[in-house]
Amino acid sequence: MKIVANLEKAREMAQRLDLSEAGIQRRKAFLGITPEEEIVVRDLAPFLKERIPEFVQILHERINSFPESRMILEKTHSQSWLRLRHAEYFVELLSGPYNQEYVHNRLGVGVTHQIIGLGPEWVQSSFALFLEWANGLLRAEPSSPCSGNPSLPDILGKILFFDLGLVMDSYFLAERERMEVLSRVFETNVEAVWILDGNWVIEHANQTSGKIIGWYPDELAGRSLDEFLWDDPESLSPSQLAIGEVARVEGHWEGSLFLRHKDGKTFPAWATVNVFQRAGKTDPEYILEFRDRTEEHKKQNELTQKTKDLLRSNRDLEQFAYVASHDLQEPLRMVTSYTQLLARRYQGKLSEEADEFIHYAVDGALRMQSLINALLSYSRVDSMGRELVRCESRTALENALSNLAMAISECGGIVEAGDLPPVLGDQLQLMQLFQNLVGNALKFRSPDRVPTVKIAARQEGDFWLFSVHDNGIGIDPKFYERIFVIFQRLHTKEEYPGTGIGLAMCKRIVERHGGTIRVDSHPGEGSTFSFTLKRL
Repeated sequence: MKIVANLEKAREMAQRLDLSEAGIQRRKAFLGITPEEEIVVRDLAPFLKERIPEFVQILHERINSFPESRMILEKTHSQSWLRLRHAEYFVELLSGPYNQEYVHNRLGVGVTHQIIGLGPEWVQSSFALFLEWANGLLRAEPSSPCSGNPSLPDILGKILFFDLGLVMDSYFLAERERMEVLSRVFETNVEAVWILDGNWVIEHANQTSGKIIGWYPDELAGRSLDEFLWDDPESLSPSQLAIGEVARVEGHWEGSLFLRHKDGKTFPAWATVNVFQRAGKTDPEYILEFRDRTEEHKKQNELTQKTKDLLRSNRDLEQFAYVASHDLQEPLRMVTSYTQLLARRYQGKLSEEADEFIHYAVDGALRMQSLINALLSYSRVDSMGRELVRCESRTALENALSNLAMAISECGGIVEAGDLPPVLGDQLQLMQLFQNLVGNALKFRSPDRVPTVKIAARQEGDFWLFSVHDNGIGIDPKFYERIFVIFQRLHTKEEYPGTGIGLAMCKRIVERHGGTIRVDSHPGEGSTFSFTLKRL
């Protein structure tokens, strides 16, 4: 039985049990153990010691006849190791001396038994078996010390009671400490905890549950779970019957439900139910844990409402952009046509100042038309986008480069691409994405070197990370966010023509595909635009 002696714990217990040298002597005195009797038992040790293996064999036959004790001990050590330790234990019991070191070892045994779950009834039966075996041996052997001392069995019994008392005291003290810890955990749990019997009647409730539901724990005891469940069909909250059916079959249930507070109001809760079986009982019992989800529900509802508002706002914005750009087309075409007509008809017939004004009007109308067309395209990214399916990013890039062939040729640019993977996307929008990024790199090229664009992709978790690197004029880091905003420009239209919508369009396309886009750059060092697309 001496499996692992927890001596540090045993010494602490010795103090709590008042087992100093004086305390040990008092305990011996209560049992009537005298120093002379201790000597008698020690003298008995040689006679029994050589026969201890015989007893250990009998003991293990007893152990193996009970599945629960056999299973517990087999989990700790091998049978041969246990036999050796058990033999040592009973030799020590006979040999003494019964001092503080002995007491600490015995207390450690009790702690070990409590830790591994070996109940006190097994220790009691082992001692009874040893006493029966030893007394039988002492009476049967003519050469035994008992022949000259008929009170020897009684003396041996006192020593056994002394030893058994130490083991039992430490076992129950360790068990009490464990229960105290569990009680503290139960009472201080941040979640409400109810222990219910087989009929779903509350037996125990912790302090937290009282705070959540408004009833003191002693008021909850004896009440049925049904009293607190709100099973209104519209609430989708399960009934006690529904919870029980799942819990009994699967041993566990968890989900959302609505509970009634003492003030009559209902509140949402997240609950788990675990089934357990007490020794000696046939009906299952339940442990219910729950927490108040009122704040979670409130935040979830607020988030849902904000999401709806945002979706509605986006739809309204898209509709506005579409309608505005569409409805502006006709009057703008008229303005453009008439200003161009004025330019053709009266070129050189009016003053130079008038010619200049007409030129400004024509140029402004044409730029306005470009902006409206760009806005119309931007507003259609989501509404006119195709379903996201398997797309070849290589094909999308090739189509984009085909559209940019003249621009590449004019500037003598070089475009290089590594292996590009298939992705989940809209083929036309991916072509637009590559076209805008490569076109942007060619537009903002450095006059000091041949424009070079390198496109690559690598796996990053559930996404592909694409990069478009150029050796152009670069971007100041303070403008990283600004360049992705619609109509935001870092240069004048005289320096670099355009609408200022290209990168904003890239951002919107990437976000529609569930990805992100960013830039890394410094003035004069080129730029790298990186974006993610979902893997297949």
